[in-house]
Amino acid sequence: MKQAAILIMTSKNNPSSMRSTTGTGWSKLYQAADCYLDLSYKQDGPQSLLLGQLLRQGGVSFTSAKATLLDPKGTPVQVAELTPKAGFRMVVGDLTAHRLELTLDQTTFDIALS
Repeated sequence: MKQAAILIMTSKNNPSSMRSTTGTGWSKLYQAADCYLDLSYKQDGPQSLLLGQLLRQGGVSFTSAKATLLDPKGTPVQVAELTPKAGFRMVVGDLTAHRLELTLDQTTFDIALS
C-alpha cells in the first residue's frame, strides 16, 4: 500500500555572507502514520547529503523500516534500514531527479524532496 507523507514543517538554510559563501540546504518534517521523518538536505560543493531520522513518541510502532532513494525511472539507488535511535545518511546529487520512499512494515510513503 502506498500513501503520501504529510509535510508538517519546512525551513531553508542559506549561507550567511559573513560566515560562508558555500553551502545551502533545507530541513523538512514529515508525518507518516504515527511516525515522523526528520529530513535534511545539505549541499556543500560537489557533494550533497540527505540526512534523516525516524521519530516516534511513546516507543516503536513498526517492526521494519527503510528509506529508499529512487532515480527518475524508479530504480532504487540507495537503501537505508531505519531504527528508532539511528538516523541515515545518503550521498546524493541533484534531488530534483530523485524520489524518496519511506517503508514502515507493509506501508510505503512517498516523500517529496523538492
